[in-house]
Amino acid sequence: MTDTSDEPVAVILAGGQGSRLWPISRDRRPKQFQPVVRDRPLLTGTIERLSELVDPSRIHVSTRARFADAARATLGPVPPENLILEEDPAGPATAFALSIATLSHLYGNAPALIAPSDHLINEEEAFNAASRDMLAQLATTPASMVVLGAEPTRYDPSLGYIHTRGGDGAVEVIDSFHEKPDQETVDELAGSGTLYWNTACYGVRVQAACDAYRTALPLIFDSIERFARATPSQQGYRGAAIGGHEIYPLLWAGMECLVVPRQLGWTDVGTWTRLERVLADQRVTSIGPALQLGADNVLVASMDGRPVVTLGASNLIIVTHEDAVYVLDKDQVLDTPTLERLRSLLAASTREDLL
Repeated sequence: MTDTSDEPVAVILAGGQGSRLWPISRDRRPKQFQPVVRDRPLLTGTIERLSELVDPSRIHVSTRARFADAARATLGPVPPENLILEEDPAGPATAFALSIATLSHLYGNAPALIAPSDHLINEEEAFNAASRDMLAQLATTPASMVVLGAEPTRYDPSLGYIHTRGGDGAVEVIDSFHEKPDQETVDELAGSGTLYWNTACYGVRVQAACDAYRTALPLIFDSIERFARATPSQQGYRGAAIGGHEIYPLLWAGMECLVVPRQLGWTDVGTWTRLERVLADQRVTSIGPALQLGADNVLVASMDGRPVVTLGASNLIIVTHEDAVYVLDKDQVLDTPTLERLRSLLAASTREDLL
């Protein structure tokens, strides 16, 4: 039985591995289930924020089956049966498609907010006001997709950008999306309109989004819809996958894409560089209890609550979990190929559990 009311629903996408923030982000417990920056897991914070807008019984969490236990431990008021599971990592577009197909089966053409699980919001009132404006826009243009755009404070090559031709500032028509563009591209785009960071926070009418995915990818989306209609929620999808960015099928189908632009304290805590910037803004040098004397450029992350004491250390990242302590040279951690080599060595060793 479906619900055709205008009461909103939400999905939080929580299936990423977060390998760029390893070893805070572990193989079985990625960063979204860890208390990064604050004293609560990132997913829990996202649920609490969305609960101001959506009844928790109508909030769903999309993740991988292998993360189901970690997700259930951080759901708070969200019912555990509201997990949407994939067996294999099939990418954000597949998770998006499976989510909207599930919502359509449960709620009909309800307005939906779709948000990442692992972003840090410092200005929650501004964020919630923007989310309400996104829902209001869906009431006006129900066939469109609405994206929350954050006004950039600097160039960041690891983020996605939204380009518009400008507008009145309340809502603007999106001209193009650019995932991790180089500085030259950003400069060129800025000269012909307005740029915003893509927060990956979307608003859609559920069946309108399903129609777009069905138009763009009919065979794959039919398989996903059949799974969503027929399968108990605690089983994971393992069918055909959709490559690329989650919004590309909506663009291919010709869906109107709008942006609600805002100045707000938003950070995608996806890299060590951005995490350090967040900590510096909060004027702290550690996550969890730490005492440092004579230390220079040392980041401590005590994920299990054990105190960490350093004396005269420099240029290190120190991470503790219940089962392991990691001491890593900061320059090498910031070098992705070097970090991946270390992870490959662990994967090939008898200590794969340290990943």
